[in-house]
Amino acid sequence: MKLVYLVQYFSPEKASGLQLVEDLLEGFSAHGWKTDVFTPTPTRGVTDEQRKEYARKRVEVKYDGRLTIHRMHLYREGKGFVGRAIRYLLFSIECFWKAATVPADFIFTGSGPPTQGVVVGLAKKVSGKKVIYNLQDIFPDSLVTSGICGENSFLMKIGHAMENFTYRNADHIITITDDMKANIMKKGVPEDKISVVRNWIDTDKVKHISREDNLLFDELKLPRDGFYVVYAGNLGKVQGVDVILKTASLMKNYKDIKFVIFGNGSEEDNLKKIVRDKHLDNVLMFPLQPIERVSEVYSMADISIISCTPGTGGSGMPSKTWTIMAAGIPIIASFDMPSEMERTIEEAGCGFCTRAGDENELTEKIIRVFGDSRLKKCLGQNARRYAEKNVSKAEAVEQYIKSIERLVDKEK
Repeated sequence: MKLVYLVQYFSPEKASGLQLVEDLLEGFSAHGWKTDVFTPTPTRGVTDEQRKEYARKRVEVKYDGRLTIHRMHLYREGKGFVGRAIRYLLFSIECFWKAATVPADFIFTGSGPPTQGVVVGLAKKVSGKKVIYNLQDIFPDSLVTSGICGENSFLMKIGHAMENFTYRNADHIITITDDMKANIMKKGVPEDKISVVRNWIDTDKVKHISREDNLLFDELKLPRDGFYVVYAGNLGKVQGVDVILKTASLMKNYKDIKFVIFGNGSEEDNLKKIVRDKHLDNVLMFPLQPIERVSEVYSMADISIISCTPGTGGSGMPSKTWTIMAAGIPIIASFDMPSEMERTIEEAGCGFCTRAGDENELTEKIIRVFGDSRLKKCLGQNARRYAEKNVSKAEAVEQYIKSIERLVDKEK
């Protein structure tokens, strides 16, 4: 079996979900499949020197030749809408060409950027290859829920046309929650065309690190005896990170509590401006850390926050949920309810879910955990236990492989 795998970001970049990509590729290789990965020159969280290095090192080979990584040259990603849009367009053109021309049995791609489904659908029509579409978030629903446009807007009509084309031309769709499966079934996707495989975490790699052994405290010059509320991840519109700043504003009098944000993204400058303008001395902002330091990042936390803009929670399940659990840290989510996030936190007994965008509820839950060390310890232990039992890397990767093999068998 040979696959063409198209991915927007790849190591050594700093972006959410990269470990999942690498785990899948390792699993495919161990299964004996050959994969050609096509990805742009690194841009997120890398230096100019690293970009130059990877511009020279255009092809990398791993796993005894079963994995080949091809770097497609693109200019560095910026924060302006026009520049990002042009970059996405160029990326899409390159992906179409590779998907259509590189010999393979399958094309595998995720849902970022949202044009990818259209790109691989067109490549399928040209090449006849089968398409596996990994749906991690639902477009164009997120355009409305994030306030970018209205349901009846011209942009939404284009989005729905892209969505329908993507689902119609995908031979199989692997999504990450039952809510997302129900969403696309309402849009006409037959159930036998969908598999649900939760994102996962390698609990051998991600684990709790004691404060005494956590070097991030020294590097960031933070006292180890503080109480830290941590957010780590993308700083975009749908993440709704502004609720954390509103909460921090309400909690200025709690001098022992600091809000620590690790992240990059389109809203980064806006968030930093709010911190400055409101004199939020209890908020500290740092760049997103390398993936190999994720255990240190989350182990800094007494509480970790997962947030979304109201109305966007049904469009995906953040993979950081499992990372936080594996680190043994309580979760407080500012998220849509009812949702899979709410059900998961309740099932795991690892924290609380508050209404998306509600800083008063979020403040109340933080204060509750801050004032009860036994509760904090219990929630953290429950989180780790749930991760070990329910989101195994080996089991999830095997489900991906079986989903693809079932499609192969169906074609025989």
